[in-house]
Amino acid sequence: MSLLTWFDPRTLYGCQCMLAVMFAILFLWMGRAFPSVRGVKSMALAFVLGIPCTFFLMGRGHIPDWLSVIVANLLAATCFLLVYDGILRFVGGRRQLGLLCAISAAALCVVVYFSEIKHDIVPRIVAMGIATATIRAFTAWELLRIAGWKWPGRNDLRARSSASGNESRKVIPMPHVNRSAMRFFGGFLAMLSALGVSRVVLTMIHGAPQDFMQRDSVQISTMLMNVAYIGVYGLCFLTMAGQELILRSQEESEKDALSGVLNRRGIEARLSTELKRCSRSMMKLSIALVDIDHFKRLNDAHGHAAGDAAIRQVAAAIGFSLRDADYLGRYGGDEFLVILPMTACHQAEIATARFRRAVGTLQLGSYPGLTLSVGLTEASPEDDAISLIARADSALYRAKSDGRNCTRSAVPSSTYPVIPITQPVRVQAQS
Repeated sequence: MSLLTWFDPRTLYGCQCMLAVMFAILFLWMGRAFPSVRGVKSMALAFVLGIPCTFFLMGRGHIPDWLSVIVANLLAATCFLLVYDGILRFVGGRRQLGLLCAISAAALCVVVYFSEIKHDIVPRIVAMGIATATIRAFTAWELLRIAGWKWPGRNDLRARSSASGNESRKVIPMPHVNRSAMRFFGGFLAMLSALGVSRVVLTMIHGAPQDFMQRDSVQISTMLMNVAYIGVYGLCFLTMAGQELILRSQEESEKDALSGVLNRRGIEARLSTELKRCSRSMMKLSIALVDIDHFKRLNDAHGHAAGDAAIRQVAAAIGFSLRDADYLGRYGGDEFLVILPMTACHQAEIATARFRRAVGTLQLGSYPGLTLSVGLTEASPEDDAISLIARADSALYRAKSDGRNCTRSAVPSSTYPVIPITQPVRVQAQS
């Protein structure tokens, strides 16, 4: 006796229903609490529709065939399409929804014909098995492709939007989620797709069971796959969505609410990371402390609303003048910190002149114009974040003492040696 015959079909259907109810409640809540999570509504609807689908399948032989066969298969196909739509919306993959809808519609036509006109179970199983395996295969392929299993060294990229001009242009790996979970889920779906095809082949060779509630090895294995599919899909999506929510929360905690750029905590964390990278690679690193000239005078004459507008416009102007590799953060009040990786001090002077010109073109109501004082310095092997910022602050003080609207540099006695860069660093022009 096969171990598979120990399982009861109705118990397995009950497990499917319980999992569908649990994940439907969970993802309906998530969609309401976090509406910005991509694909969660499609996924929640898939689990909701899975509940009546399971009941109709459990009632086969006790309810009309148009319910247990036609409507159940229609709901099942819709669930699989919603799963496909939800997961690819979440990871930002390319969707072939029209093609898969056409394949599912053709399979449902076969089900209707061989259920209502010519009664034959085998074509129904074959048609729905091919449609289901195709949807799973398409989902698996896109997950594995995005997770990096296309060609060695290639990853899909996506620009993540942010209020900061600099952050909005920064290109980051896509998706912003757990790639291990994506690979596991993609591999699992690929395995289910292959097993679905094998079931189609076995059905064509040996025929279909007369009673879908009998303890047949093929039937029980199919039900076990469906239980595993529901559980793994729900847990993998929950894992990926949960990690994205955690990362979003971390990003929000490092973003300045007024200017949209990094706050002090965020920019100091980036500086610490860049200093460690600089120490390992011996690449140049410069930073600039930027202060809006006569900001208190602007606040007193035009009010805090004008001051807030000035901070937002200056942040945007500086951000659009920086490269993708640079970082911009609001260090405090009207002071900003700019991190310029792979940049020597004399090169950083060109960058500061560029964003000072950009700020000089800003129009802020009747205010005559905004100018910046900049303190610039380059990292040395002995520097940590505190000493580096202290030297930039000293240079900024000299810029203010020299009449403001200028850049002053404080170069350390020793710097990192020059490492040639094989690829030129692209500087994005001000938009």
